[in-house]
Amino acid sequence: MFVLTACADSKDGVTTKDLAIQKVNDHKAMVEYGMSRAEAEEVLGKGEDKDIANSIMYSSGVRIMYREDKVAGITLAEESKDTYETTGGFKIGMSKDDFKQIYGDQYLTDMERNLDYAYDSINKRYLHDKEWAAKAEDDTKIYVISGLFNGKGEADGVVLVDKRMAITYR
Repeated sequence: MFVLTACADSKDGVTTKDLAIQKVNDHKAMVEYGMSRAEAEEVLGKGEDKDIANSIMYSSGVRIMYREDKVAGITLAEESKDTYETTGGFKIGMSKDDFKQIYGDQYLTDMERNLDYAYDSINKRYLHDKEWAAKAEDDTKIYVISGLFNGKGEADGVVLVDKRMAITYR
């Protein structure tokens, strides 16, 4: 499952602005959900197609998943630690408690190695347990934020994506 980040406290909900990353030292250099590939590459440079689920790998540990040439998912890997963060201020190496402080307590699942949030932007509410598996009117309107953590409890991955991309990679 993938994760989505929110700039505001989780009780305020999640918007596409929360499915975004920015350079640590230049918050104007941002890549966000729905942005065109050309706009994303103005910030990230040219990437390399690794033939993995409609995604392109960019330098500094960023992977972008595209649908119809628009950003539909963003992942941060360990290499992004000092370069990129979510617009909520979360970056690789931070703790699960930090993640909860930024995104709140309305999470879908909290397992040892990941913490997931799912927000239904049509009905303006967070999803829990069985609601996640239910058929949605539009899976692209359910936003997912996931933090992936190593055995020390430090983030080694972040995923910002819609439900359709999280499940089908399309």
